[in-house]
Amino acid sequence: MKTFTRSIVALLVFSAAIIPAARAADAKVGDQLPLWSEGHLDIHYINIGAGESSLIIMPDGTTLLVDAGDHGNPDANRLATLPDGTRQAGEWIARYVKRATKNAPGDALNYVLVSHLHGDHIGSPKKHTPLAASGAYKRIGLTELAEHVSFEKILDRGWPDYDFPAPQKGAVVANYRKFLDWQIANKGVKAERFNAGVNDQLVMRNNPAKYPNFEIRNLAANGVVWTGFGSDTQNHFPDPKDVPPGAIIENACSIAFRLSYGAFDYFSGGDLSVNGTDTASEADRWKDIERPVALVTGPVDVMKANHHAYYDANSAFFLGSLRPRVIVVATWFTSHVALGTYRRMQSKAIWPGARDIFITNQPEAMQLSKRLDPKVPPPGHVVIRVKPGGAEYNVYVLDETNESGRVKAVYGPYKSR
Repeated sequence: MKTFTRSIVALLVFSAAIIPAARAADAKVGDQLPLWSEGHLDIHYINIGAGESSLIIMPDGTTLLVDAGDHGNPDANRLATLPDGTRQAGEWIARYVKRATKNAPGDALNYVLVSHLHGDHIGSPKKHTPLAASGAYKRIGLTELAEHVSFEKILDRGWPDYDFPAPQKGAVVANYRKFLDWQIANKGVKAERFNAGVNDQLVMRNNPAKYPNFEIRNLAANGVVWTGFGSDTQNHFPDPKDVPPGAIIENACSIAFRLSYGAFDYFSGGDLSVNGTDTASEADRWKDIERPVALVTGPVDVMKANHHAYYDANSAFFLGSLRPRVIVVATWFTSHVALGTYRRMQSKAIWPGARDIFITNQPEAMQLSKRLDPKVPPPGHVVIRVKPGGAEYNVYVLDETNESGRVKAVYGPYKSR
């Protein structure tokens, strides 16, 4: 069942100096994290407060950005943009990406992957949101990022029609579609629908033959899930006409993938959830999209918590199937990291062994984790750096309050499974 997924997050380097490749995996508290170097896999969780975004730098330097969100409305429950409000989240993400990918070939991101069509993952335009330089759409989140960083290909769950489970409307999707149309027509950007089941859509672009033990397997999108055999898939959702309107929620349509590099495996699944199935009738069990995804994912070393570790995600079945050594939770809302979810992630009754849980933001209203675990890692940018070959990795927490790239904490080395 094991496949080799290609998901590297470019290791955050905020220094203009060239740092020798031999140091790529070496850093201690107080250091600047050295740049990515060839052979390493980097996965960066970029903590911009207002949404979710992660950057992967593959062993050959191919780059993949997953989401670039901005809720666009800080208030008592929504966190403010980090490191400060002088720029929108999309620009902060772009600046991080440029620093982290200095050693990677080329100037453009090779891939941008949109996990699903919610504002905290692609940007939520408001009345005051400024227009892009082209005037064709508003710039917020992903559409702001594109003002500062170019990219070659974008993949999402619906291109080109976005008619499942119902025609997608509203300001978030309307702005995103205007953005796509303009980028395709004027910048030569390629757009594709993410195809569940395949392992040849997100591939290395620079030197794939050198890394035959690297793979990204597309697991799910729109409720279509890989079976674990070849590239075969099955549809986990009913026909939309057979269920009440709105029963198939956007989160459940999220894209999921598994990245493998040698013995190392990583899972990312957007905002997948169980959608109330703990009290559902047998006829509604299809709402639990986590279960079929877990069955074909299998054990991993690192996973991104589904739906920001909210109350409706990361079921006992899901966690017990993946059995992660490291869990990263990307947060921007004070209700993220629900009590029940955090306890499940800690529970050795669900799966045995040690585990470390990293939470990007932990404001006072979110201090649940510290009450339950006094040794919880500090907040910040979370960087997974996998050493050449995939047998070992470290986790670095970087200062999110400025652009220094200073290492706040170091964990590992961990042995891959």
